[in-house]
Amino acid sequence: MRWRNGALLAGVLALLSLAGCNRLTFVKPNMKKIKTEQVRELPDVRDSAADRQRMAQADALQLAGNRLQAGDLDAAEKGAKGVLASDRGNVSAMTILALVEQHRGRIADAGGWFKRAAEQSKSGPAEWGNYGTWLCEANQPAESLQWLDRSLAYPDAIDLAGMRANAGKCALRAGQAERAERDLRAALELSPSNAVALDGMAQLMFVRGRMLEARAFSERRLALGAPTAEILGRAADIETRLGDQAAASRYRQRMAQEFPNATPNVRGN
Repeated sequence: MRWRNGALLAGVLALLSLAGCNRLTFVKPNMKKIKTEQVRELPDVRDSAADRQRMAQADALQLAGNRLQAGDLDAAEKGAKGVLASDRGNVSAMTILALVEQHRGRIADAGGWFKRAAEQSKSGPAEWGNYGTWLCEANQPAESLQWLDRSLAYPDAIDLAGMRANAGKCALRAGQAERAERDLRAALELSPSNAVALDGMAQLMFVRGRMLEARAFSERRLALGAPTAEILGRAADIETRLGDQAAASRYRQRMAQEFPNATPNVRGN
């Protein structure tokens, strides 16, 4: 299959949420990898119109990816749709369009593109993982795990730490605590500073009443910076349960200052 050679997608993670780094992550197309692999596969681009078209598509995808990275969503959308006009099954273009819609806050539209990409005959672990991640964010954790497990069956083709962290968080949302801990700890073994996994472990330990461990994971997550209201709220709750009212008050004050519209009893998911 083509994705096994890295010709379409590679495991490069892009954080899509502007609210903080505890949100699940999605895989975006690695444009440089796409172009390199396509050049390597071509026998002689000068002699084949089809091969020249493939190279033109690779250039267009690279430009669209660059525009997405720069925040020029309209240009990224235009470039990706131009590729789809000549190649209706191009999963890289679909992924770019999904990420564009995600950045715009059009979550349902993003899910539609992630789903289309995952269902293409040329899809692979990145597309399956992306769709599974979207399903989890859309509060469909049980279904999401089916797609994530499909992706995790090919560890060499994905960012394994990121996808394990996503699976752990989704298992937690599905009420599968044992699996959640297994996946979250596996993610942290691969990447000790993985924000999603640290946040998930803090939540899991809090639910289990293991407050000292919850505090340790919470502090590690906070040390990474860019906390959300949920992270600060959970940190305050942990300190309350541990009897440190001064620390709890500091976290709540910080949450009120940084997230004035958040509800006082906010928790993470």
